[in-house]
Amino acid sequence: MKKVAVIGSISTDFVVTTKIIPNQGETLVGESFQTFFGGKGANQAIALSRSGLDVSMIGAVGKDVFGQALIDNLKENGINTDMIQTVDTAESGSAHIQVMDGDNRIIIIPGANDRLSIDVVKQYQQQLQQMEMVILQNEIPVETIEYIIDFCATQRIQVLYNPAPAKEISEEYIEKVTYLTPNEHEAVLLFGNKERAEVLRNYPNKLIITLGNQGATFFDGEAEVIVPAQKVATVIDTTGAGDTFNGYFAKGILEGLTIAESLKLGNAASAIAIQTKGAQNGIPMYEKVVASL
Repeated sequence: MKKVAVIGSISTDFVVTTKIIPNQGETLVGESFQTFFGGKGANQAIALSRSGLDVSMIGAVGKDVFGQALIDNLKENGINTDMIQTVDTAESGSAHIQVMDGDNRIIIIPGANDRLSIDVVKQYQQQLQQMEMVILQNEIPVETIEYIIDFCATQRIQVLYNPAPAKEISEEYIEKVTYLTPNEHEAVLLFGNKERAEVLRNYPNKLIITLGNQGATFFDGEAEVIVPAQKVATVIDTTGAGDTFNGYFAKGILEGLTIAESLKLGNAASAIAIQTKGAQNGIPMYEKVVASL
């Protein structure tokens, strides 16, 4: 079984479903409130685990009522949690999500996720050397992300970097990662207002830009390739769709599929995920994704 490590955020999602998003100073009555397990790192780890990979996670939770539940949830999903820290100097991370007509707006409180320091990661260098891929997102400190990319480059470990939520990163680190998977908005922050085709040509078979319900695109060295999304009759909740996509894209790559085939797998998995409420609830098992293809 392929080994992969996710280094990233672990959080609780507090989700309000509403028919109207309030304006500044306005109070409205929503439809429902629910809590879910989340965090981009944890979501991607669960997608990878449900795809059939051997997954370990490095992250941090607070010593509060949410921390142990977050760890237990990962264990129940078959993820090695031995490298998750419990810190008593911060609350566990949280995301506060408004959902309207299947789309969402999110405010993140990093909490303990911001305590995932370089010194913490250094403790697990030996375990990381056993991994075939390391997956990163932007919900942990930038200096930690840069250290991990440098370490993986020296050890020849593949890195899939999902630069979400959007932050600026230097060209040096883009060059060092194996795959970079921003959405359209994140790509604009990273590369400015350059034409998409130009940006993709600069990073053949590395840069994958996700296009929402249009699918995903990359440059294969000869031409721009668009892998279309699977059509869905009813969208319930897009929270976690990108994380599901990244997890299943990584699954395809590690199983020897081409980039285009891996994108097709990721698109199929995320199409299933958005038909269920909650970032992790809808993440499908591998057999269901294959059946949908």
